Amino acid sequence: DVIAKRIQGLIDDYRITEKAETPAGSRPCRYMDIALLLRKRTHLKKYEQAFRRYNIPFVAVKGIGFYQEPEVAILRALTYFLSNPYDDYSLYILLKSPFFSIDEGSIVKAVNSEGDCLFSKWRKTRDGSEKLLDEWLLKIQQVPLSELIEEALSRTKAWEFFHEAQQRANVKKFIKLVEDLEADGKSLLKIRDFLERTEERADEPKANVNTEGMDAVRIMTIHGAKGLEFPVVFVPGIDEGFFTKAGDSLIYDTEGKLFFKYVPQSAVRRMDEDFILHSRKENEEQKRLFYVAVTRAEQAFFLTGRWSENNNSFLGFLKQGLGLNRVEPGAQSTEHRDRKTENRKQKTKKGPQWGTSVQLEGLSVISEQEIKALYKKRPRPKTSKAPSAPEKFIPIRVEKPLIWNAVTETIDIRRQHGKDWAVLGDVIHRLFEDISNGVITEGDMRARAQKLLMTKGIVNKQNERLLSVIGEDVSLLQEKGIWQDVIMPRDNSFSELPFVLGSGDTVYTGRIDRVINEDGVFKVYDYKTFPVDKKEMSYLLKGYASQLRIYKEAVKNLFNAEDVRSYIIFTHTGEIKEAG
Repeated sequence: DVIAKRIQGLIDDYRITEKAETPAGSRPCRYMDIALLLRKRTHLKKYEQAFRRYNIPFVAVKGIGFYQEPEVAILRALTYFLSNPYDDYSLYILLKSPFFSIDEGSIVKAVNSEGDCLFSKWRKTRDGSEKLLDEWLLKIQQVPLSELIEEALSRTKAWEFFHEAQQRANVKKFIKLVEDLEADGKSLLKIRDFLERTEERADEPKANVNTEGMDAVRIMTIHGAKGLEFPVVFVPGIDEGFFTKAGDSLIYDTEGKLFFKYVPQSAVRRMDEDFILHSRKENEEQKRLFYVAVTRAEQAFFLTGRWSENNNSFLGFLKQGLGLNRVEPGAQSTEHRDRKTENRKQKTKKGPQWGTSVQLEGLSVISEQEIKALYKKRPRPKTSKAPSAPEKFIPIRVEKPLIWNAVTETIDIRRQHGKDWAVLGDVIHRLFEDISNGVITEGDMRARAQKLLMTKGIVNKQNERLLSVIGEDVSLLQEKGIWQDVIMPRDNSFSELPFVLGSGDTVYTGRIDRVINEDGVFKVYDYKTFPVDKKEMSYLLKGYASQLRIYKEAVKNLFNAEDVRSYIIFTHTGEIKEAG
């Protein structure tokens, strides 16, 4: 909480000096200026929870614990229920989740009624949710789980809860995971079995989030921050001790030969030359890590922790390098203190004080109480006339209920050409996404397409016929250069980019097939995979104009982009047209 309060105290108060020339030369601090660098990820969840409590937008860069995230647990519960309607615990989670937001009292009342399982009891409540659950249970017999999850997110208010960039990315990763399992021929029960086996895996990375242009605090490891710089950097837990990796055994290299040494007695290890040398090397590595952390900050650097006598820590480096020392009340210190800090402490503090033997401009040591005082005095946003409810995340505040719309094709032309073209369109979109993300190569496409078609029930001659269509479409796109310019992997590009866009009392959700940033010009591409006559082009462009306009607005909001252009690629004819 201390770090969260200090960050909120900096926002709009601390001034950031711009590298480029600006009229004022400086600007107010924003969340995107701040990075929280961790020595290890052990306490990552605590920082995330604190930031949520104080409404601080953040993104954990290369974080772990994917399967333990709330949004993943909720989607897992949905999967479990669909595979077994008698799973009372999963239904309980589902009912309380943002899918339905049922209060505890209503669920308890249903539990105490007659019935053989929670679902049969819940059906009697007739609040509307039981109809949706019944509909999903019927659809799961015919529709892939991945599609049903997306439908559930769109038809309920779940997206209102999953509005953080990291949450949205985790949801997309979960859906992609399910799609991959389905493409490998896994049934719903097999998918459940996989999720049960991985439920406790804490080392699974969270979904990657593109942080470019995002006004959010970056949380990452110090190692992960190498080569990066931020205007403001926080490094917490400087009192945490270093733990050497050797333990009671050691593997080391001498003159090109590997040696193993085992010494169970700690007293003997403390006098052993090899263990002493290893300890020194570990300490030097931690110093290098500390140097990396310090040099990531461009303008302000904050270290937090508790006073400790343990010198085997970042705090120990400060004691050694700056002569940092703690002075109890009434004691005298001959050490130098920063004058501004000293004067402030004499006026405001009755507890311990800190001093340093080195004078550094801008250096000060402040207590938790002083940080709380700074937090209370921070500037309040002028636009917030009424306080919002704590710990409730509402992306768009409006007086009347929000209408949630999933952005899909405004002209369902694919189905006018038959079921095969609808299936083919889904497969082509998935193939293009995998190619653009580097998941598969061009040589893998046929095998991948064959698997995807089989999951849709397309086999034998029908499978071969659609594979030929895909191959012909790809060849045509390659011939016209569209494949190389748009579909192939590119820097600063995104595939199947999820978005949530508010406009008045309507919230639009959806995925954008392809977004490419070319020197600040964002190009939005939408794939249309059905046969089309050239005479239909102008009609279709008009029909899809509103869809493309929503995509453009979404990209503007996501990336703070000014120049956004939208295009439709007709994959079956190899045509690319500007639209929207």
